[in-house]
Amino acid sequence: MEIEKNEYFLLEELDNSLYITMYQKGFSLLTFNQLIAKHPRINLNRFKELRTAITSGSGEKVHIGDFKPEIECTVAADKMAAFITLNCTEEAFTNERTYFTSEILNCLHNHSVKEGIRMDILSGPLTVNKEILIARGKEPVHGQDAVITYFKRSVRKPTIRDDGKADYYDMNFLDEVKMGEWLGEKIPATKGTPGKTITGEYVVQKNGKNKKLVFDQKTVEACEENGKIVLRALRDGVVETVGGKIQVGDHLIINGDVGVETGNIEFNGSITINGTICENYSVKATKDVAIESEHGISHCDRIESVTGDIYIRGGIFGKGKSVVKAGKNIYVKHANECFLEALGTIHIGYYALGSHVKANHIIADEKNGKLIGGVIEARGKVKAAIVGNRLERRTIIQVAGFDRKKVEKDLKETLLEYKANILKMEQLKQKIEIFDSIEGETNVHQKFQYEQLKKTYDQIMVTIFQHDEKRRYLTDMLEIKGDGEVTIGQMAFPDTCLEIKSLQRNIKESTKGTFFAENNNMHFE
Repeated sequence: MEIEKNEYFLLEELDNSLYITMYQKGFSLLTFNQLIAKHPRINLNRFKELRTAITSGSGEKVHIGDFKPEIECTVAADKMAAFITLNCTEEAFTNERTYFTSEILNCLHNHSVKEGIRMDILSGPLTVNKEILIARGKEPVHGQDAVITYFKRSVRKPTIRDDGKADYYDMNFLDEVKMGEWLGEKIPATKGTPGKTITGEYVVQKNGKNKKLVFDQKTVEACEENGKIVLRALRDGVVETVGGKIQVGDHLIINGDVGVETGNIEFNGSITINGTICENYSVKATKDVAIESEHGISHCDRIESVTGDIYIRGGIFGKGKSVVKAGKNIYVKHANECFLEALGTIHIGYYALGSHVKANHIIADEKNGKLIGGVIEARGKVKAAIVGNRLERRTIIQVAGFDRKKVEKDLKETLLEYKANILKMEQLKQKIEIFDSIEGETNVHQKFQYEQLKKTYDQIMVTIFQHDEKRRYLTDMLEIKGDGEVTIGQMAFPDTCLEIKSLQRNIKESTKGTFFAENNNMHFE
C-alpha cells in the first residue's frame, strides 16, 4: 500500500512493514519527520537505515519500520485487563466513530475478551494514540482471617500516687471476674468469592484462615453469640494465662485482716487480702498474693507466693523477723527491717530501710526510691534514686553478675528451640484443622489420633511459653551494662559499699551515676 510519494521518495507498506525508496538526494530528514507525523500508524524503528537511505538516494527499497494496525489490543499476562490504542488522527476517529467502535469490539473478540468490557469508556470520548483501559476482570474477593481477642490482663506496673491526703503504691494486680463474664471472642474466618478474567475464566479466591481459641475448658466455656464464638468464665476467680491458655484461677478474697479470726492462711491459688496481716501471722499461696491495705503490714511472720508475684500496697515493718518470698516478683511501697526474696525482680516504691533484699534485679522508684542500710543482693542490676543517707548509714550492695558470653549462647540456643517448636506447632495446627473440617465423620481410630494431636499441641504450647519467658529473661540480662550494674540516679552517700563480681568500691564522697563490671574492672559513668 502506497502511503506517500513525491519526486524524492516512495513510502509504502508491505505485510505490515514500512519501506522507503529514495530516488534522489536532498530531502531533509526534519521535513520527513514532519511529513510522517500525519500518519499515526507509522512506527519508525530503524533510524540508521532511514538516515542512510535519505543521504545516499540509491533508489533501493529500504526497510525502515513497521506499520501499526488501526486498533492495537494488549491483554495483560494475568488476563485481568485489556488495553487498546487507536492509531489514527483525531479527525479520522471523529468522522468514522461508528466504524471504529465496531472495530474495537471485533478486536476484543479476536483476543477472546468477553468479560468486563467498559462500555462507558467505549461510548465516551476516546483519546487517540494513547493506551486506554477497555476491559477489566473481576478480582477475587479473598476471605478474612479469623480475628481473636482475649481479655487484656492488667500490666503490673506500680505507680506512686500523692493526692494531698494519702500517698500509696498503686497498681492493678489481680483481674477478678465473675461467672459468665467475657474473657475473649473469635470472629470466624470468612469464605471469599471467586473472580473472573476478561476471557471468562474463574479466578480462585483465598478463604480466610481459621484460628484456634486457646482456653482451659474446665474454667472457661465457648459459646456462639451473634455469629461469634465468645469465651465466658465458668466460675468466679482471677484471669490467668497458663501455658498460653486463658483460664480462671482459684481466688481467695479476705475482706478483713488475717489474724485471730482467720488464722494462718495457706491456699492453692491466688489470695487478695483487703485488710492487713496481723503480727505473727503468715500467708502462703501457690500463685499471687495481693495485700490491699494502704496502711501496710507490721511484724507479720511470713508472706509467700510459691510461683507468683506478691503485691503490698502499703509498706511492711518487720522488726527484723518478717519474711516476704516470691516465686516471681515483689512489689512493695516500703520495707523496714525485713527480709525480701524473689526469683524475679523486687520493685520498691519509697525505700528499703535496714532490710536484706535479694532478687535477680532490685529496682527502687527512679524519683523517690531509697536503699538505706542493710544488704542488697542482686544477680543482674540494682537501680535506685538514693543509696545510703546523710548520717552515712552503711549500705551494702552486692551484684553477683553473670557471664555475658554464656547468656548470649543460651539466648541463641533458646531462640533456635523456640523457632523449632513454633514450626512443630504450626504443623500440628494444620493437622488439627483437617480433623476439625471433617468433624462428625471420623471413626474411632481417627478420634484417638485427634485427641493425641491436641494433647501434643498443648504440650508444645507450654514449651513455647517457657522458651518465651526464658528468652525475655536472657534478653533483659543482656540489656544490663557490662556483667552487672548499679545505677544511682540522684545520690549515693558515703559508707556505701558496692560489690560487682567480687570487685569492690567504697563510696567516700557523695556521687551518682552507673557502676558496672567489665573485663575484670569496675567502671563508672
